[in-house]
Amino acid sequence: MLLALVIVLLIISTILFVFLRKLKKYNLLLKNSLKRISEIIEEDPDAPPLYISEKVRKKINELLEKNYELELSMRNQLTILNNIIEPIIIAKNDGTITFANIAAREITRPGVEGRKIYEVFEEYYLNQMFEEATKTRKIHSGEIVIFIEGEKKYYEVKIVPVTLEENNERYIIILHDVTNERNLEKMRKEFISNVSHELRTPLTSIHGYAEALLEDDLSNKELVRKFLKIIEAEAARMTRLINDLLDLEKLESGNSQFIFEKINFTEVLEHVRHIIEPLAEDYGVEVEFSYPDELLMIGDKDRLIQMALNFVDNAIKYTSLKEKEPKKVFVEAYKDKNKIIFIVKDTGVGIPEEAQKRLFERFYRVDKARSRKMGGTGLGLSIVKTIIEKHNGTIEFTSKEGVGTTFKVTLPVNKEELENETI
Repeated sequence: MLLALVIVLLIISTILFVFLRKLKKYNLLLKNSLKRISEIIEEDPDAPPLYISEKVRKKINELLEKNYELELSMRNQLTILNNIIEPIIIAKNDGTITFANIAAREITRPGVEGRKIYEVFEEYYLNQMFEEATKTRKIHSGEIVIFIEGEKKYYEVKIVPVTLEENNERYIIILHDVTNERNLEKMRKEFISNVSHELRTPLTSIHGYAEALLEDDLSNKELVRKFLKIIEAEAARMTRLINDLLDLEKLESGNSQFIFEKINFTEVLEHVRHIIEPLAEDYGVEVEFSYPDELLMIGDKDRLIQMALNFVDNAIKYTSLKEKEPKKVFVEAYKDKNKIIFIVKDTGVGIPEEAQKRLFERFYRVDKARSRKMGGTGLGLSIVKTIIEKHNGTIEFTSKEGVGTTFKVTLPVNKEELENETI
C-alpha cells in the first residue's frame, strides 16, 4: 500500500515537474513576445501585459482604418480612370495588359486584361510603337486607324513609360479620338476641290467662247448670239453657285437673320404651287397638291418657301428623267398634334442606295452630269437641311431606284408662341 502511494507521488511529481518546465518555457516565450511587441509599438517592455494588449488592439484598429482608407482611395482612383472618356490601357514590359478603363474596353475585344497588346489591337503600327517604347523607354506618339463595328475611327496614340518601385515598369497607352477632326479636314479638302472644279468649268467655257469671239470677225450674227448665250448661261451658273455658297455660309455661321413670326404654311405651299406649275408643264410632270386651308405655325416664311420650292423643284426635274409613265409628284401637308408634316413624293428615277448616306453633303450629286445640265449646284439639300434645323425640325427620306423618292419634313408649330401671337 505504501509502495503504491510512493509510486503515485513520484508520477505526480514528474508530471508537475514537466508542467512547470513547460510553463516556465511558455512564460519565457510570452515574455519575449511581449518584449518584441513592445518594441514594435514603441512601448516600455516592462509595462503591464494588459496595457500592452490594449495598445496592440488600438494599433490594429488604426491599421485596419488605414487599410480601409487605402482601399477606398484605390477604388476612387479606379472610378476616376473609368470615367475618363479617353481610352487608357496599362501594360507590362512584355505587353501583358494589367488595366483598361471602360472607354478602352469599348473599342477593343472582350476580356482585355491579361491579354497581350497584339492580341487586342490588330493595328501593326501600335504594336510597333509599343516595342519601340519598351526598347528606348521614351514616350512614343503616333496615329492609328481602328474599325469599330464597321466604322473607321482615327486615334492619336501616346505611349508613356513609367517606372514603379523595385524597378517594375509599366506602359500607359492613351488614345485620343480625332475622327471628327480628320473627317472635317477631309470635308474641307473636298470642299475646296469641289468649289475649284465647279468654278473652273464655267470659267473655262467663258474664256474659250470669249476668245473665239475676239478672234472672229463677228460677221456671223447667229454664231455670235449662240456663243454669247453660252457665256451668259455659264456666268449665271457661277452666280448661282456663289450665291448658294454665301447663303449656306450665312445659315451655318448664324449670320443669316431668320424672322420668326406667325405664318400660314398653306400660303407657303400656294406660293410654291404658282412658281412650279409652268415648270411642271414644261417637263411633262403632273403635280398634285393636298393641304388644308390653314396650317398656322411660327416660322420664317421666305426661308420655308425656299425649302419647299427646292424639294418640289427637284422632284419635278428628276421625275422628268424617267422614261416610262407615270410621271407624278405628290405634295402633301397636314397637322399632326403640335407639328406640321410636309411630304414631297415623286415617281422619278430614285436614289441609289450607296448615294443615300451622302445626300445632304455639300456638292454631292447622285448624277453629276444630269445635275449640272439642270442647273444644280449641289448645295440645295445642304441649305434646306440647315433651314429645317433652324426651325427645330427634322427631315427623313426613303428612296428606291426606278420607283421614286419621298421626303418627309416635320416642323414644330411652337404652340405657346402661336397662342401669344394670337393674344
